Amino acid sequence: MSLKAFKLPTVSDKPFHDGIDPLDSRYYEPKIAKYLSERATIAYKAYCEAALAHTLADFKICSTADAAKIEAAAAKVTAEEVAEEEKTTKHDVKALVNVIKKYAGRDAGRYVHFGATSYDIVSTATSLQFKTAANELIVPRAKQLLKTLVELTERYADTPQIGRTHGQHALPITFGFALSEYLDRLGASLAGVEELANALKGKFSGATGSYNAISVFVDDPFEFEKAFCAKLGLEVSKSSTQIVPPDNLVRLLDELAIMAAIMANLATDMRHLQRTEIAEIREKFKAGQTGSSTMAHKRNPISFENVASLHKQVLAQQVNANQNMVSEHQRDLTDSASSRFYTVPVATVAVMLERLNSAMEKIEVDEKNMQLNLEMSGGAIAAEPLYLLLAKYGHTSAHEKSKDLAHKALDSSKPLIEVIAADAEAKSYWNKFTESEKQIITKPQKYYLGLASQKAKLIAVNWHKQIN
Repeated sequence: MSLKAFKLPTVSDKPFHDGIDPLDSRYYEPKIAKYLSERATIAYKAYCEAALAHTLADFKICSTADAAKIEAAAAKVTAEEVAEEEKTTKHDVKALVNVIKKYAGRDAGRYVHFGATSYDIVSTATSLQFKTAANELIVPRAKQLLKTLVELTERYADTPQIGRTHGQHALPITFGFALSEYLDRLGASLAGVEELANALKGKFSGATGSYNAISVFVDDPFEFEKAFCAKLGLEVSKSSTQIVPPDNLVRLLDELAIMAAIMANLATDMRHLQRTEIAEIREKFKAGQTGSSTMAHKRNPISFENVASLHKQVLAQQVNANQNMVSEHQRDLTDSASSRFYTVPVATVAVMLERLNSAMEKIEVDEKNMQLNLEMSGGAIAAEPLYLLLAKYGHTSAHEKSKDLAHKALDSSKPLIEVIAADAEAKSYWNKFTESEKQIITKPQKYYLGLASQKAKLIAVNWHKQIN
């Protein structure tokens, strides 16, 4: 079966300002609507009806000519026609079936939806829709973001930056090292999305999952189900009721929520680094762009804040999807409305990926301010190696002594080395340090970077290989 007549519908390149969901206006993208709009959802169901017709022909229930007519009819269906028909049927799948029958003609029309329950079509179409959207929409955008992060990680692998824990200056790292964490986390999440999307399953097992209807007409309903799903590029769910068990789809949505959280984490870090008093990076400001309607000097990190904000919407739908895991007996309708919102987190993650990548591609890194921030504490960030070296040379309360010296340096705004020189006990140990050990204390931003650079480069090389 070729299903040559079937194509995803053309969608508008203009946002619909009459829509209620911001995804239909402010965040609208035709590339996303192609896979996730209501028009697309109806098209995937019509596609499954066409696949069913060809499976019926394979099992000699209808002719190949009838199947071809049904396929052509399914390709003609519009969302507008189905919506109009649903005003009468009060049932979305029956409305779709009636429209296909109208185009297929009386004889071929007898075999539209033959032997199927609604969710043989809906569950299977949903799996196909989300598998396709993940592979053709999410995966390419995620890979582009990973490529951007690989490039940035490599470019700034050797650029010193102060590390921060609990909002406080910690130990020196490199900016590339800081980015490499997000590169690695997003790469792992992308791998999870690909695996879970390709694990989505289909079904053709009837109203309770027990193959009642189709078993009247074919000798091996299992083979029929397998053939139907194979035409759609899906494996058969090992178990099913009226629906494909929701587990795999919810796992995919959970992983997308994880991906969104990682992006929000990266965006939040970038936003903080753009604070006036930190000023280590800047989101590129375009000509004509405005940061405030009144404070003309402002350059807000709008894209990073936007990504962090959109994450909340993905998380809300994750909660919704997990609540929909519970269904009574072989099927109830307590998820019939709420499950229609599953396209929202997928679309939102797609928007986030595009916006975060665009912002990261154009970030302006201020290496001078990074150096100034490294030097802000006057070398007090060397308290860790100082305590370790004091212990090495025999000090029995090295941590407490190092803390005392570092706090004196901070409180007096003096360089740590001056405080050491003025402390007789500390100076006696200082004289035992080798020249290279002294360099660690005097210039920790240069000589106490650990393996930050090497680790960043290793992570960058790993993901460069995996995404190319």
